[in-house]
Amino acid sequence: MIKGLYIHIPFCEIKCPYCDFTSFVWNEDSLKKRYVSALKKELSLYKEFNFNLETIYFGGGTPSSLNPDLLAHIIQFIKENIKTEKELEITVEVNPKTYRYQDFKIIKDMGVNRVSIGNQSFLEKNLTSLGRNHKPEDTLQTVENCIKAGITNINLDLIYGIQGQTLDDLEKDLKIYSELPITHISAYMLTAYEGTPLGTLVKSGCYNLPDEETTLKMFELIDSFLEEKGFKRYELSNWAKKGYQCKHNLFYWTHTEFLGIGVSSWSFVNNLRFGNTKNIQEYLDLVENSVKPVKFTEELNEEKKREEEIFLSLRLKSGVDLNLIKNKDIIKDLVEEGYATVENGRLVLLAKGIMVLNEIAVKLILF
Repeated sequence: MIKGLYIHIPFCEIKCPYCDFTSFVWNEDSLKKRYVSALKKELSLYKEFNFNLETIYFGGGTPSSLNPDLLAHIIQFIKENIKTEKELEITVEVNPKTYRYQDFKIIKDMGVNRVSIGNQSFLEKNLTSLGRNHKPEDTLQTVENCIKAGITNINLDLIYGIQGQTLDDLEKDLKIYSELPITHISAYMLTAYEGTPLGTLVKSGCYNLPDEETTLKMFELIDSFLEEKGFKRYELSNWAKKGYQCKHNLFYWTHTEFLGIGVSSWSFVNNLRFGNTKNIQEYLDLVENSVKPVKFTEELNEEKKREEEIFLSLRLKSGVDLNLIKNKDIIKDLVEEGYATVENGRLVLLAKGIMVLNEIAVKLILF
């Protein structure tokens, strides 16, 4: 049963130098309208699946690069053609320079009840370093407009590990975040992905990321500071006030079935992981000819499901079931070395372990 629907909107005003997602700088309305029509047609190609949607998530890219009426049309189409729960979590990612009060009012009236704002920092020097095109006051105005429109479930993104960023800088940011009327904070460590402009700068020595010790201290500061302010961490990068965990993202980490539509989207249905083409022209051509734009498929057998569950569960504050781990000696070593603890029959990573999560996952899966 498919409970989550992810919709990828690939358009952006600018391409951030650290972004590794499929996105394009494009402002032509005709292509956006064509893309929205393709999204609706693609969804119609999956009518054989069993749906009982509890969440819809518009990610990107920049979903708020679309006219709000276009987003509203997509939501209306979904509600008219797909079985949904009455209490539906609908999230839209927005750039602080895009939507204003009237725009939020339009999408609120169509059922959007959660907004995720790509703020990243309230310090000008950090925004400049990240290549962002908004100012701190843009985010403050966006939060105000959301609440005025009746959308009170608000996430703000935060990036840490920026060149030149100090612990004092990070604390300044955290103070501003925690004093705003928001319900959720996603904090991501800046990563220099290969193939991105940032990756090239780091590789050439023109951009210096903090060392591992500093990054660990930053994570510990974020975790302890937000905990004191009522934001509880429930996943590697996510903190929420009570009752405001992102239901859609939890589906990803708990092996709940979800469908992704749009260019480069991924899905998990009937023990299959499948992904769409990353080429927007190929995506449009296939869908407009009533062909599913799937380019990558992987069937998960029992062993593969175990491996995935270990990796995904390590991200969660609740940890991974000890019964999934074959080599119990590794558990003992991780605990003794301060990387993890054991709680209620589950292995839970500590801050030190979170910093090397991938390496720990490999050990638990392969040995």
